[in-house]
Amino acid sequence: MPNTVQKLQPYVKSVSSKPQRNWKFFLVPLLLVGYMFFLSPMVEPTVKDFLFAAIRSSKTERFNFLTPVYATSNIGQTYALSVIGDENPLDMVSSKTRYYVKDPRVLAMSEFLGDYNSPMQPYAQVFIVEADRYGLDWRLVASISGVESAFGNLIPHTGYNNGWGWRGGPGGAYSVFEDFGKGIEHVTERLALGYGITLTPFDIEPTYCPPCANNPSHLWANGVVRYMSELNYYLNNLENI
Repeated sequence: MPNTVQKLQPYVKSVSSKPQRNWKFFLVPLLLVGYMFFLSPMVEPTVKDFLFAAIRSSKTERFNFLTPVYATSNIGQTYALSVIGDENPLDMVSSKTRYYVKDPRVLAMSEFLGDYNSPMQPYAQVFIVEADRYGLDWRLVASISGVESAFGNLIPHTGYNNGWGWRGGPGGAYSVFEDFGKGIEHVTERLALGYGITLTPFDIEPTYCPPCANNPSHLWANGVVRYMSELNYYLNNLENI
């Protein structure tokens, strides 16, 4: 059998230089550092101003104004109260949800009477105007009507428009008024001139309702005070009512 000679390839040792580092590994951090220190102070304010300008231009402001404060009433009356007046409407609105009238007591009184389904609601302004005319507490006459007639809802004589039991005691000639507005005017005047403007409901009670004054519960005076406190709440929380 013939001898076979196997050729062996010579072993050659490969010698190469040290492996080169990948320069791309350092490029990203360098770019980030350069952006933060050099480009960011110039680019970001411009982008922010552009975005805010775009938002402001797309935002729609809608102003809401109260038509007569008695709008919730279904009673047909002519209302003279002006909500906006001659002032600039933009000066009357502090936000998109707050509403203001010239005298917030009128709005508080209207909302208060409306919540009690009072037929006196259209005369909310009259309560305020007449009270101011005589220097009387603006809450007193309305609060007395709450105790005497549930704010005009429970009147013994239909069409009398007397929600205060005025002159309705024993032997009295129950007063008749053309409308509730005339009743408010008369009762406010007589209270101010006859009782004075500094008396509390407890001071008024012995003359206005003698049986109530003799009762330790003082239901009349306490009832009036309660409604006066409620009106204070309405005035101080106009944004929530």
